[in-house]
Amino acid sequence: MLLPLDKGGFGILDLKARNDAIDVNWLKEYLNYDERPTWALLADDIFARTVPTKCVPAEHELRINPFLQHWKPVRNRLPDELKALVDAAKKWGLRLEGRAIARSILRALPMWDHSQADRTKIHSLASKSAATACLKHTHKLRTVGDFERLAAEQFDPAHKSTGTCICDRCTYLRLDLGCERPQACYARAAEFLNALPKKWDPRGEHPEDYEEDLSRDALRVFGSEELPPEIFNRSVTEYGTISDALRIFTGPSEVCQTIPDMSVEQNDNFETVATDGSCYRNGERNAQAGAGVYFGVDDPRNVCARLPASLEQTNQTGEAVASLLAAK
Repeated sequence: MLLPLDKGGFGILDLKARNDAIDVNWLKEYLNYDERPTWALLADDIFARTVPTKCVPAEHELRINPFLQHWKPVRNRLPDELKALVDAAKKWGLRLEGRAIARSILRALPMWDHSQADRTKIHSLASKSAATACLKHTHKLRTVGDFERLAAEQFDPAHKSTGTCICDRCTYLRLDLGCERPQACYARAAEFLNALPKKWDPRGEHPEDYEEDLSRDALRVFGSEELPPEIFNRSVTEYGTISDALRIFTGPSEVCQTIPDMSVEQNDNFETVATDGSCYRNGERNAQAGAGVYFGVDDPRNVCARLPASLEQTNQTGEAVASLLAAK
């Protein structure tokens, strides 16, 4: 009955699919970090106040977003509209994910109860201690970037890793900010960062460090005014805002915590090879596709191959297979 008239149905609106789509769009709007609507800020506050009695973090102001942190609100105490957001997020597998995430996004994520951090370790670090209390209330650290900047202070050449250091930064923190033990705070901030998998820690190497160089090197080697090359984009880094690192329709598997290695071994020895794919009766049921690789006249590595029936018979598939054969 839901099929269109030309397909034998009655064209009746699928209300369930429509309502699901509405909930997903509200979820998308709530998580719009490019320009958050006022109602989303109000929802943040309601979520942060509707929690179990014993919740980590205990401070309301440190509970930033239940979809970016481990803590979760008590669903049956939420307004119906926010229940729908929570249900949609669970139903469609909302989570932070990406092959590689830009540092600008990593630094913007909340550090307290970070959803990708080791939960046991980060809860232990957040327990009552003088250093942790100072990070919360004196330094007012909130994001991964805040923690990264404070932890980096211990590597200042003028700083001495003692409780009595009188470098300019330690002196400022003691006299102007009211931090009694700057070195202890630097060390505790670093411990929090160490609870993050490398993929979510902005301090290590990430693909964005060399992706632009790879494209530039390729243009330098292969570029020419007569025949400008089309360079394969090897970039896997997700740029933008936190919104761009959130995914739905994810499977039950755990978030991938491995940083892909997209670096390329530098080698000045290269070859020019032509590849192409073609398809006879492209788009028809009895289509037949092939792939070709050409290194040069009478070169034994030249290939002309028909695609096996197990592959989709299109010229695009032929082109992909040709590139694979050339790379081998």
